[in-house]
Amino acid sequence: MKNSEIYRRTLKFSVMRLVRTVLCLVLLAALPLVAFVATGMAGLDEMAQLAATGVAFIIALIVFYVVAHYGGYLLTAGQVAMITEGVATGQLPEDTYEAGKRAVKSRFATASVYYGLWSITKAITNEISAGMNAIARGIDGDNQNGAASVIAGIISAVVSVVLEYLNYCSLGWVFLHGEQSAFKSTCDGAVVYFQNWKTLMKNSAKVIAITVVSLALIGGAFFGVAYLVLGSIEPLTAVLSQIDATATLEDGSAVPAGTSLIVLCAVIALVLWSGIHGAFVKPYILVSVMRRYIEAGRADTPQVDVYEKLSGMSKGFKKALDRAGEEAPSAA
Repeated sequence: MKNSEIYRRTLKFSVMRLVRTVLCLVLLAALPLVAFVATGMAGLDEMAQLAATGVAFIIALIVFYVVAHYGGYLLTAGQVAMITEGVATGQLPEDTYEAGKRAVKSRFATASVYYGLWSITKAITNEISAGMNAIARGIDGDNQNGAASVIAGIISAVVSVVLEYLNYCSLGWVFLHGEQSAFKSTCDGAVVYFQNWKTLMKNSAKVIAITVVSLALIGGAFFGVAYLVLGSIEPLTAVLSQIDATATLEDGSAVPAGTSLIVLCAVIALVLWSGIHGAFVKPYILVSVMRRYIEAGRADTPQVDVYEKLSGMSKGFKKALDRAGEEAPSAA
């Protein structure tokens, strides 16, 4: 199967994840507002209104976490399962959405296992990036603007973009090897990723280029719209102008006019870009990365010395390796 076909046939997971997140955000904003208005109409005092609004916000936050965050991760797992199957076998079931959900249910006896695996792979990438920054600080000392820190920051950013797909590839390896425990497959998957880093790094330029173009086009469009819309709201611009007038830079000079509006629009644009990029652009990149990953993994078995190196680099990996020796709570 071509990458474009796998991407197209697994896109429903992204759409459902995005719809779920948007609906939960609406609920997160609407429920406290409804509680505030309802208690006001009921004639309760201000303290009671605030208390009811706070309780409603907490409830909405819990619902958001469970439905959007928890449910979104499981949709991601289903999408990864189908992308892995499409790449590994060259074919996909007729209804990929239902097949993906079945794959997640059959592979993980409990959702907590999936969360444990996901947190472990995230920990590995975070620990490697933190290690690079620590090396730079050791070279530059207290000078955070030193050359080593700047270079390490750039390298760390690039590595973070590339290593982000380690999480998905390791999860794909879990689905690909249903005959063994999920924790053992996670360790094997991470080893395969790092063992073949030269091959996978060939995709890094493509990954970074697509990410930058996505940020420039999608993020830039959101920034432009936000700037035009928010800039036309006089009460808002008046408040932001007062913030600019009272704020100062580190050297004591005044903040340029319009800075707060630009920052606000940039934050909004980044949040919106992150959602759209994660839903529609990342899966396209993942199909390409997953294909190289599986091809490399099939051509080269995991090596013991890489296990040892990763155990020394990451506590999360060592923890997963220890769990792999136990009876993993998964349904093969």
